[in-house]
Amino acid sequence: MRPPSRRGDRCLRVAIAIAFLVSPAAAYAQHPLASLPFDDPAYEILDGLVRTGCAPARVSPYRPYLVRDVRAALAAADSDRMCAPAMVGALHDRFRADTLDLFNDGEGAFGGGAALTVAATQLSNGEFRPLWSGIRPKEEGDPAASAMARARVSWGSRKMYGVAEGIAYTSRRNNPANRQRALRNTGGAVDFGESYFNIQVGRPLTLTFGRGNEAWLGEGRESLLLSAWGPMLDRVALGGRWKRVEARALYGTLSDVELTPALDSIPGPSAVHFYRYVVAHALTLRVKSSLELTLGESAILARGTKTLDLAYANPLMAYVVTQNDTARSGPDENLQLFGALRARSGGSAVQAELLVDDIQIDPKDRKTVQDQLGWSIRGTQGLPLIIPAAALVEYRHINSYTYLRNRYATAYETYDEPLGSELGPDADLWRVGGELWPHALVKLSGGAGMWRQGAQRLEQRPGHNSNGHAGEPFPSVTAARPFVQRALLADAAISYLARPLTLSVRAEGARAQHPNNQDVATASYVRIQLIGTYAYRIP
Repeated sequence: MRPPSRRGDRCLRVAIAIAFLVSPAAAYAQHPLASLPFDDPAYEILDGLVRTGCAPARVSPYRPYLVRDVRAALAAADSDRMCAPAMVGALHDRFRADTLDLFNDGEGAFGGGAALTVAATQLSNGEFRPLWSGIRPKEEGDPAASAMARARVSWGSRKMYGVAEGIAYTSRRNNPANRQRALRNTGGAVDFGESYFNIQVGRPLTLTFGRGNEAWLGEGRESLLLSAWGPMLDRVALGGRWKRVEARALYGTLSDVELTPALDSIPGPSAVHFYRYVVAHALTLRVKSSLELTLGESAILARGTKTLDLAYANPLMAYVVTQNDTARSGPDENLQLFGALRARSGGSAVQAELLVDDIQIDPKDRKTVQDQLGWSIRGTQGLPLIIPAAALVEYRHINSYTYLRNRYATAYETYDEPLGSELGPDADLWRVGGELWPHALVKLSGGAGMWRQGAQRLEQRPGHNSNGHAGEPFPSVTAARPFVQRALLADAAISYLARPLTLSVRAEGARAQHPNNQDVATASYVRIQLIGTYAYRIP
């Protein structure tokens, strides 16, 4: 029998790929190097497993997760008695290994996907999300109805996965992730979403090039150091995973900033343009299965020209040393140090994180300069109920001038949105909460807390730093915002966390004293939001 021709073999692979795309049985098959989008419901299920005491479900302190790492975590969870079998099984069904080996023939395979997210929002009296912006009128909040559509094409081979995604918004209003101007005379926008290559370099290393979200430490989108509240980053990143060590480094572009005499009180008659970059690297050591330590640095670089700084691009050199190289001049670098400790015992876990934006060691400096710190502590406890359940208590604190600088070019932001905590500077938050999982894909959650916000804002210009503010009370006040805003918060939600269809309903309330830091009557605010997403083959 004559072997098939090369052309016939190629046609056969194309036919198999088409069948793979349209087959319902293969609807959730994913490339192992695909990054999990931040709105994927798998994050909530994995976090729920961790909070209820399933240690193997902690995939990584660095997000986004890769599909292969989720699969490895699920394999380890199979043999752990603390892991709810129904929740683990639901994720196994979603992330099972591909039934058709299209990625090992050396020539790769194409794919595609699409998603539509529709949101309905009802606001009463005003808007308080996102928290860093404070309380605002309803007209500045989420629109009553909005939609977001995504379409993507992808290509994968044995050691590489690439994706290009287009995204369209019906409304730009109150959307921190949007970075585009309005589309013609509409209120919407179009943009590129996740668009990247993930390349396996040897066994432990993965190189990422392109656009995507990054969140290190914290939980979900939240992080004191590097969060995913604002637009996606265009970056180059390198990650490495070993048995007891995990590391990640990135070099990314931020929004340009033009400092002007009117907005920024700079000397001279004309504006000064800065190109801005974020660099970060971190190392996590798993001392043992119950103890995890992380240490790292990040920096904002502001330059008058578009240039790659190879000293900061080197993940093996400490930024704190690089910054003080005598070959450098100018104050256009903003350096942060951070550390975290995570410990667990049975169904109990505690995680503490510290961000050092600036700290005064000299006693003389401490008399005039305020420390710029952020810290958080979170404790979770799995509850011995018939269904998986957990309780949570947390405290987050951001000092008054953390993330801020006199020159807005080096503030810890991009597109006026935070790179760090959702609280922004000059705020803290207590919260207690709990969650129940009556079904593997159904989550009931709720909580209550106290939120305080002072006068400083991330987007304020001219910027402020901590010089001359030692000894001031926290949170701070100014002539323009003479009162501390205090608010009681409450929330409840029910979520159906499946693919392709995901649904969630969330109700939140705030009872605020001195809203927006003004001398006005105490007021109540309610927001109710219904969000539905239909996603086909994403990722």
